Amino acid sequence: MAVAEADAPAALTGLRVIEIGDGKGAWCGKLLADMGAEVIVVEPPEGAAQRDLAPFWEDAPAGDRSLAFLYMNTNKKSVTFDLSTTGGLAGLCRLVRTADLLIDSLAVGRLAQWGLSHQQLRADNPALVVTSISGFGQRGPHSHFRSSDLVASAMSGAMAVIGEPDDPPVALAGGQADIMAGTVAAVSSMVALRHAGLTGAGQAIDISSQEAMLAVSSICGVGKWLEDGIIPRRFGAGLFAAVPSGTYPCVDGRIYLIVNRPLHWQVLARWVHEETGNREILEPMFEGPSSTRQPYRELLDIYLAELTGRYTVETFYREGQRRHLAVTPLSTAHGIAGDHHLCARGFYVDVEHGADSEQGARSLRYPGPPYRLETTPWRIRHAAPHIGQHNAGLEQMLRRKPAGQRPGSTTEFGGLHKGALSGLRVVEFTAGMAGPWIGRIMAWCGAEVIKVESRQYPDVTRLYVPPRQPELGVQSQLSPWLTDWNAGKRFVALDLTRPEGSELARRLIATSDIVIDNN
Repeated sequence: MAVAEADAPAALTGLRVIEIGDGKGAWCGKLLADMGAEVIVVEPPEGAAQRDLAPFWEDAPAGDRSLAFLYMNTNKKSVTFDLSTTGGLAGLCRLVRTADLLIDSLAVGRLAQWGLSHQQLRADNPALVVTSISGFGQRGPHSHFRSSDLVASAMSGAMAVIGEPDDPPVALAGGQADIMAGTVAAVSSMVALRHAGLTGAGQAIDISSQEAMLAVSSICGVGKWLEDGIIPRRFGAGLFAAVPSGTYPCVDGRIYLIVNRPLHWQVLARWVHEETGNREILEPMFEGPSSTRQPYRELLDIYLAELTGRYTVETFYREGQRRHLAVTPLSTAHGIAGDHHLCARGFYVDVEHGADSEQGARSLRYPGPPYRLETTPWRIRHAAPHIGQHNAGLEQMLRRKPAGQRPGSTTEFGGLHKGALSGLRVVEFTAGMAGPWIGRIMAWCGAEVIKVESRQYPDVTRLYVPPRQPELGVQSQLSPWLTDWNAGKRFVALDLTRPEGSELARRLIATSDIVIDNN
């Protein structure tokens, strides 16, 4: 890391976050802590249960061995309270009064049982944002059911479309339901904190792991049933909505390939024909969007395996990229740790973990930034804390005033009824899902979002053929994917290959606050 970057201010410096619960909020807290927020984890005197999660770093003492805990808690502080006592609850209440954000992943209703409901907390700290993460949300018939990452993956429908067709359902590795819930929690917390900064009024945020997981699996989950009457089924590594897609064998490993745009299919089909002599793959019945190739998925997989089997992973990857196809190696853990691209970008970072009396300084290599800000960079300032490491500084912590009680805070905001992001203008140069999803969330929160397309290169989600009436061909205005990822936006068509189109885009950007690009 460059010295200038190490000395640069962090984006969330000055924000105080209290994190308490069973670990569902750990990723949310990490996202904020690594961007400079002061995140204080509240643990019982014996330490959080997450400290005992395998696999372990054998060189570390008990309580600091869990690799998952170490990764999820970088840059955080740890204080301990015995919440079975009156004194412990009083201490927690005093600490929360100093915070801007409380991340709560306790059992539903537990804070209220302790006399720390959102209403009671806001009586002392009106600007406090309380983000609650639970399996099924804070209300409803399942709200008090026990949950876990596995349960959320199953109950959201995600597991029904993961795995090989003839095998039982499998869970995504790495706690993906908890990660999705934590990501949504972090994003929504930042929106609410902006609102609190403008109005002086905090609010409660209710995150359901089931709902978060269901939302992100819309393209392959219940959305297909609700919108098209199609029950998705498992295709192994393939994506339901993209044909062809999945992993294919090479001489020395496997690659991943996905095609959905008509031009990409034409390029791939010509490549297969050139290499194997297969003329059938050039048939017009395979042309067009992925929906036209759905009935022929298994046949096309055979054709593609004949092509990929002639190459090594590296040569197929390079040739596919040269032809502008979405193809990549299926990396192993060992392979991705040494990936030359990630290493060239300095993705992995070494984190010091103090000194051992016999071995001297100890360090671990961590995955680096999931986002890169130009002037307020992400960085790991210190390793995860020991149990109660910051108890000695607790009295100093309790002297802090939260943002809503500092001089200059306001309770006036004329755009309140329009949403927390009212007044922001966002310009989107996006296609598919990743970029449009950002704009969708911002539009729902009140921002004015303007999506730029062209008739020559429309968003891929417009390439929709109604399953019940395929004879109609592409019907972009009927596309549920276009609506799902772009509701609430404005649309303009600009040909950016022409000078007048580029000039209009520059004028639009000049009047905007944010530009989103994933072309």
